[in-house]
Amino acid sequence: MTKPPSSPRLSLILTLLVAAQFVIVLDFSIVQIALPTMRTELGISLANSQWIVSAYGLTFAGFLLLSGRASDLYGRRRLFGIGLVVFALSSLAGGLAPSEAVLIGARAVQGIGAAIASATGLSLLVVTFPEGRERNRALSVFAAVSSAAFAAGVILGGVLTATLGWRSIFFVNVPIGIMTAVTANRFLVESRGDISQRRLDLPGALSVTAGLSILVYALTNAANEGLLSLQTLAPLALSAVVLAGFVVIEHKSSAPLMPLSFLRRGAVFSANALAILTISAVSAMIFLLTIYLQQIQGYSALSAGFAFLPTALVFLSVGGYLSAKLVTRFGARPVLLVGMTIQAAGFLLLNQLSVETPYLTALLPAMLVVSLGAATSFTAFNIAALSGARKGEEGLASGLINTSTQVGGPIGLAIAVTIVGVVVASLGASVTPAAATVEGFRYAFLGGAVLSGMGIIFASVIRSPRTVVVPKEPILEVPSSLLPSVAEPDISVAMRKILVAVDGSENGERAARTAIGFARDYHAELDVLRVVQSPSAVTPSSPRAGGAGSAILKERYDYAEKEAETYVNSVVSKAKSAGVSVAGGTVIRATGPPANAIVETAKKDGADHIVIGTRGLGASGRLLLGSVSAGVVANSGVTVVVVR
Repeated sequence: MTKPPSSPRLSLILTLLVAAQFVIVLDFSIVQIALPTMRTELGISLANSQWIVSAYGLTFAGFLLLSGRASDLYGRRRLFGIGLVVFALSSLAGGLAPSEAVLIGARAVQGIGAAIASATGLSLLVVTFPEGRERNRALSVFAAVSSAAFAAGVILGGVLTATLGWRSIFFVNVPIGIMTAVTANRFLVESRGDISQRRLDLPGALSVTAGLSILVYALTNAANEGLLSLQTLAPLALSAVVLAGFVVIEHKSSAPLMPLSFLRRGAVFSANALAILTISAVSAMIFLLTIYLQQIQGYSALSAGFAFLPTALVFLSVGGYLSAKLVTRFGARPVLLVGMTIQAAGFLLLNQLSVETPYLTALLPAMLVVSLGAATSFTAFNIAALSGARKGEEGLASGLINTSTQVGGPIGLAIAVTIVGVVVASLGASVTPAAATVEGFRYAFLGGAVLSGMGIIFASVIRSPRTVVVPKEPILEVPSSLLPSVAEPDISVAMRKILVAVDGSENGERAARTAIGFARDYHAELDVLRVVQSPSAVTPSSPRAGGAGSAILKERYDYAEKEAETYVNSVVSKAKSAGVSVAGGTVIRATGPPANAIVETAKKDGADHIVIGTRGLGASGRLLLGSVSAGVVANSGVTVVVVR
């Protein structure tokens, strides 16, 4: 049996993994700020400059799922180190690039290295940290660092470009990547996943990457040559053929990169579509405003970096903290609707852009509105995507939403530069070049509003869990007529396993009796759950923490847990006496919100219905006060029966 790592070793491992994630995310925003300087020095056109960003995003997206599968077969530590070395060496090549073609090629290889390191890094975190408090803390740090990296990139990109030149933004990756790879090889323990299926879907990865790259190339040509030119239509047709080939490959593959049956699920498809639309619009905004600030309004690279700092802080605070709280309180669907609406409003404000738009009073407010909407939606569509996964599919769902996020950037940039190119060409010499470019930007921002509007449509069709409210009477017997949606002969809502959350109160008693009636009438299994809340200092993993005070608290909560077990056993006995054939009880000690513990337990146990009581709150009361039942309704993916 492998001895679990000590706390100092775990801290070092977490530092290694988040350092790799930091530099990978940093590479997006740090390059954006340096783009105008790169264009000037290497003579790159506006349309072609988006390839410096897109080449990285396309290979990152195309090889993300493949990298996760390869790490299961060949070892996560080994692939993690290889990914970091590839990332570091391609960064060195990018910093030394003498031409546009070499730089874009280096960025493409850099994306492959980033995909390998990112996919295996998250897997290593999950297998290294034990499930529960330690893993949740590690995942929180991992997510926070990802948000912080974007904020750091806009500043570091400006500082390095202004002081050491644009090449330094690539050189900074080299020592970090090499040192992290060497240290990881020394301290990480090798691990592998399920290797019963040893086939890698390399044709799928290559075809989707090639198809998307050709699509971006076609849109780039549209910006330069026109929408109806042969140089645009021919690669468009070729991209359609290659992407259709990808679908055929995935349909016939025994180990598909992207199982099409999984993607066809409504919630999964809508959440991934939202990811593509959101990132497409926001990536285009950052790209165009970087050009606007430096080449239209004359900002230095450093000043442009500071101009983006407020929006980065919005992503850090709202995306890293507030959005998750909102989803917990209200559910993913309403948060997504609000977020996409705010984002659309922000792009309509950006549509008012002019050559002389003031930063503080006009441009910054619009940027903040877009960022607020996008940051609000970001966590919500990730949660929605993962909630569509069944037990054992969490890795697939996570990989797919990450892929959609990476695909969105190149697609958004390609659409934006196409719009700008078409508008500039249509204006010709009738206006100044600066005015023509800004007019193109305005139409591109209008396109961002359209993408956000499409996001509102997808958000509206994400299904919330079915919620049925059972009135206070009758208490002892609950006829099936009170649940018309369950009573209908629909196998998709048949009761097989019911989890009832009880707390010893009157409404908890009512919920227990309701659940017993359902379990008896529908011949379902019954799981009685009681959540005992306690501070983290008195959890079983730290019985000695805090000295005498914690010892007293621990004794108190141990007693509460024993009382809870006695109560749960009494409910189980009543259920068996009432004719429920399979009934069991569970008591868990949680330091977080009880609603989260209830939802996680239901998912882990495979419950298809949750029964819970509410303290007489109506819909508005639950919305405003955030009761436990409201939290369960908002975050559960199964039918929730609320008894009051």
